Amino acid sequence: MGQNGTQFDFTRAKKTGGGEVLLVPLVARPQPPMQLMARVDAVCNDAVSELVAVGAVGDDPGQLGHTTRSGAFRRIIVISLGTADKLNAHRIRTAGAAAARWLMAERVKQATLWVDGLASCGVDQATAEWAGGMVLGGFRFAEHKEPEENAVATARIFVRSGQAGHVARTLPQIRDSVTLAKAVNYTRRLAHEPGNIINPATLASQARSLARAAKLKCTVLDVPQLKRLRMNGLLAVGMGATPGPCLIRLDYRAAPQARKNTVLVGKAVTFDTGGYSIKPAAGLEGLKYDKCGGMTVLGVLKAAADLKLRCNLVGIIAAAENAISDRAYRPGDILTMMSGKTVEVTNTDAEGRLVLADALWYAQKNCKPTEIIDIATLTGGVNVALGKVAAGLMSNDDTLSADLGECGRRTHERLWRLPLWDDYRELIRGTDSDLKNSSGKRDAHAIVGGMFLKEFVNDDMPWAHLDIAAVATCENGNAKSATGFGVRLLVEYLRSRG
Repeated sequence: MGQNGTQFDFTRAKKTGGGEVLLVPLVARPQPPMQLMARVDAVCNDAVSELVAVGAVGDDPGQLGHTTRSGAFRRIIVISLGTADKLNAHRIRTAGAAAARWLMAERVKQATLWVDGLASCGVDQATAEWAGGMVLGGFRFAEHKEPEENAVATARIFVRSGQAGHVARTLPQIRDSVTLAKAVNYTRRLAHEPGNIINPATLASQARSLARAAKLKCTVLDVPQLKRLRMNGLLAVGMGATPGPCLIRLDYRAAPQARKNTVLVGKAVTFDTGGYSIKPAAGLEGLKYDKCGGMTVLGVLKAAADLKLRCNLVGIIAAAENAISDRAYRPGDILTMMSGKTVEVTNTDAEGRLVLADALWYAQKNCKPTEIIDIATLTGGVNVALGKVAAGLMSNDDTLSADLGECGRRTHERLWRLPLWDDYRELIRGTDSDLKNSSGKRDAHAIVGGMFLKEFVNDDMPWAHLDIAAVATCENGNAKSATGFGVRLLVEYLRSRG
């Protein structure tokens, strides 16, 4: 079927060749030094300085100025990096994505990237960030479409510089950035798959395939095994559908002498009807994205293996479909969780915290974690609180919280910490059980989800909860598109701690 956008391969430019298109990223203001423009003007008959002189390049990252010339490069594109005072890695990636979209629209198979403007912009690893932005910008989910006529499956980008040795120094950084961006696109592709393609069983198959390719250890617990472990939260949510729920575990151990062992726990509700507390019809087709937390965990495992990160990492994915049937759980049911705590179900649409609660307890008892980070599309309330600018962060550990926040700032996958004060516990205190899974109120909606999860984490276990419900997707015209939020953030965290 269809190709999921265009792949971009980066290689050293040859003295001749490189396609007819020359890409020149430049800071818009202040105007780049004449010496810098003179080096690129020499290969394109002064086209770059002329575009800059007439103001063809705007101040916003990704704005393009375009002209033509005779000679080696028939088309010259100057891409704005924005103004120098606001320049950062995120803006560079934005500009790279814009260049990628232009190349795709024009069906360009080869282009040369002149990187001197990136090398001199003052942002660390700017060329690598640009390359990652191009790979992310090239993604289009077209798995189930007829192939687009004349679409370019792979475009080769020849990297060129007027500075001796710069390309050789930069190419390893580019390769790492491209590898990470491909892991994000892998996450996005899985997130886009509908519920008839990705269900708990087929998701387990995807995990096994990843394990074979990346040389990970994969374990899948099926319904009989979940019953033996008394994982009744995960079982209740998933037993209304066929196939039933499962728990997926992937182990990556690249630092066997290290004490540190990070466990990532992801929610993967492959489709969420809301159960008997049924969701409204409007937007229901977008509930295939309720698995995005689990897909992020898969993406991080893929990136860690492909980048050969020196760390120990376990990924736990609680997979279920929340459906309505004669076997589905009901409002009023009381569940005995794996931890032994009892939970009264007041809302079957507050299902994510039930599957995560059992997964968190399993992780503590079976994975020897030194820290646990869960990631989930948990609450609509986080969108009310933070919009699509940041994910919600809740944690019992100030150091873990601060470190994740800083990694979010560096990757522009930003987090904002919300409190888990004891005052909020009254909102989930049970009447006929230890806890209830929903307060039934609008008060502190996102925090209530975090408070519930906190009940299933030991006080001495560093833990953080990332509620990505608002940032896991973005609006793309009239449709949603998966962002892969969390992959770059968590890889940055693993690198910073390695």
